[in-house]
Amino acid sequence: MVAARSRLYLGYLSLAVLCFCLLACSSQERHQEAAKEKASSAAAPAEATTPKTAAENLTQGKELLNANKYDLAISSFSAAIKLDPRSVPAHNSRGIAYCNIGQYDAAIADFSRAIEIDPKFGKAYNNRAVAYYMNGDREKALQDAEKAQSLGIKVNQMFVDTLKQKPVKPGEKSKAAAPQGQAPAAAKPATAAKGKEK
Repeated sequence: MVAARSRLYLGYLSLAVLCFCLLACSSQERHQEAAKEKASSAAAPAEATTPKTAAENLTQGKELLNANKYDLAISSFSAAIKLDPRSVPAHNSRGIAYCNIGQYDAAIADFSRAIEIDPKFGKAYNNRAVAYYMNGDREKALQDAEKAQSLGIKVNQMFVDTLKQKPVKPGEKSKAAAPQGQAPAAAKPATAAKGKEK
């Protein structure tokens, strides 16, 4: 009977050692597979982050725009537009990026395309107003600013007031000076496009 118990304990002990070895081996295999996956994903980060859809390109472009990487943002928005030529947000956002690098004609073209696709998209009118102003066309800027307001967009009032004033010719003094302690309105339009929907 003692011999039978010894064999039984020895059997249990052998079974326990066998289970421990199997668990250790499978755990080691899992670690090796995880390491292989990690290495393969690290080897191809560009493939993992390259946008495939218009929406992914748009999201990437907005991130780049917010990071002030305007040329890269323009490339992402262009890819989004190539995949979805009627994407109002992509045209509007690319216009904002063009404004930020001083390419006002390209910005105006993008805002105009966004308006053509969706005539009720007021943010494009506001953004185009800024681009027109920066490009020296106050009359068109005022028309777009008023149209944006009529569509419910809050347009910077100092910007609108500046557009309504008669332009000052070189050598003339402005009759409508900015109130003391307040920056001249002409300094504001560059920031009017920022913060708008991208």
